Parts: sequence; C-alpha cells; structure tokens
Amino acid sequence: MSWPRLFPLIISTFILAATARALDICLPTSNDALLRPGGDADYFQPTVEGTVESGMFGCVRSKGRRFHEGIDIKCLQRNRRGEPTDPVHAVADGKVAFINTKPGLSNYGRYIVLQHNWDNVSVCTLYAHLSEVAAGLVVDQPVKKGQIIATMGHSTNTREGIARDRAHLHFEINFLLNPDFHIWYPKHDPQAPPFGNFNGKNLIGLDPAAFLRAYADNRKVNFAEYVSKQPIAFTALVGARPLPWLTLHPEQVQPASGIPVAYEIAMTTWGLPVMVWPRTAQELGGPQRRLLQRGRPLVQRVNEAELAQATCHELVKRNSRGNGWMLSESGRECFELLTYTP
Repeated sequence: MSWPRLFPLIISTFILAATARALDICLPTSNDALLRPGGDADYFQPTVEGTVESGMFGCVRSKGRRFHEGIDIKCLQRNRRGEPTDPVHAVADGKVAFINTKPGLSNYGRYIVLQHNWDNVSVCTLYAHLSEVAAGLVVDQPVKKGQIIATMGHSTNTREGIARDRAHLHFEINFLLNPDFHIWYPKHDPQAPPFGNFNGKNLIGLDPAAFLRAYADNRKVNFAEYVSKQPIAFTALVGARPLPWLTLHPEQVQPASGIPVAYEIAMTTWGLPVMVWPRTAQELGGPQRRLLQRGRPLVQRVNEAELAQATCHELVKRNSRGNGWMLSESGRECFELLTYTP
C-alpha cells in the first residue's frame, strides 16, 4: 500500500484518537452469570460435546483440537415455540461496520460487526447466529452502549445447523487484520462471499470473557495496555515497509533506535499481534537481513511454554533439522495477510 493510500487511514486514526473517551462497556445480553462466582455453567452455551468449556474462547472444541474464536452466551428468554427472544445489545458506543442478513452465506449465520475506539485502539465487536437484526439498523449508523441491535438466535449455514435448544449469541472482540482484505481474499477464494473486509478470516481477537471480567473488576482498565499484556508465544521478523497493521495500530509500535530494516512482531498462540519493535541493521545478523530481502518472514523468538498451552492453532513449528523454528502453512498465510499491500 502506497503512502498516499495510507494517508486517509492515518487521518482516520488521528480523528479516532482525538475523540477517544474512557471505556464504558456493558454485557452483550442480559445474561450476567459471567460476573457471578461459579456462574460459568449458566453463562456459556456448550456445543454438542456437552462441556461448559466448549462455549469458551480458545482451544476448547473437539477435545482441544479446534479453536473457538469467541464465546457462546446462553439464552435466558424463549417464546411459546421455544425460540430465543433475548435482546442483543451493543456493548459500547460505536458505529455499525457490517451486517449480514443472509445466514446461508456464513457459519456465523446472521451477524453484525460494530466498530469502536477503546483507549485509542480501533476494535470491532461481532454478534453472530442472530434470529433477526433490529429494524432500521444500517451500516455506518452510530450506536450507543446498551442499544438493542438484534435478537439472539441459532442461524448458521451448516447442514446440521444449531439446534433450537442450543440457541446462543456468539460474541467476539476483534481487530481488523488488513484493510485490503477485500482485494487479497478473492485471489485465494474466488467463491468468497461478498463480505468485504468483515469476513471472519480478517478478524482476529482476544478472549471476550476475560476482558469483560477484567473490566468489571476495574472500570479504569486501559484497553491498549490490556492487549499489550496478552501472552506472547513467538515473534517474527518482516522486512521494513509501510505495513497496514502499523497504521491500524500505532499504539503497538515501540520507539525505534534508528532507521528500521525490519519489524519484529510479537504474536499470541492464535495469531493476534500485540507488540511491534522496529529493528535496525545493527540489531540483525547478516543471514537474517539476506533472508528478509527475499520477502520471507522469519521466526525470531519462541516461548515454548506458552505454545504448549494451546496446540490447536499451530502457527510455528520445528524445522526439519529440529534445531530451530519456522512458520507453519497457517503461519505463513497469517503473515501474508498481515503484511499484504496491493
């Protein structure tokens, strides 16, 4: 992406920062068991596996082999037919970024994405498996904290569907990986649904339940600091150039000691960037610089203990000689998307 194309994003980021306010957040439904001691079983909707953990965030599906990107919140209210009627609320002030009203196009079913500015951090919240979207809700419309935006449901595109008795709200707190995803993705999947940048592949998040609990414990929690404290599983080097992530999240970029030739990006096990260090030629070895000139990301540091905590989302793996680390196929795709510019 050229600097002229990046300039509007820089201005947008500046405007968001200028209008930032202290965090003011609510729960996405009236189910508040998350904040009660021992309330997990009343809050998280299990999958057909039956475990409470299967409704949580992380490597919780298929006995730990499959990653779940958000949390599934239990239904509290039903009509005479047993259909869920729980209102779904915007968790904070923001605006509508995307609405999908055609459940057959996504395993999210009907879903809504809102955009927010939390402590100068651009963040999205996603609300999925909806039965209906609030009347009159449109893209770019401002929303207020607590505003009803939808009704809970069990919509999806999968053949087996979501059983009515397991109706729930799937909720995510996300970051947009790349503002040019709508150009990148059709090259990989010509049959991609017309979701623009708000396809789930372009949304990477953190544990919503953990953050909502942290906020309930301390209303002064700073979101940028909270993100920076997410556990780092590995870091990777990419060649220095105008990367979209640096513009979307300048709060992550640490001060440079000179002219950078690379950026070292710290990632969680599931691929959320949480910190970026500019690296000068003096900080890198010759072999590293030569490999970076070929355009290949290089694994720099690995926290094996953290990787062992979650093995279902393998982004790095041992090299063939067993004496180092490399990006897996999923890891290479992750960095391809993160660093893509048209």
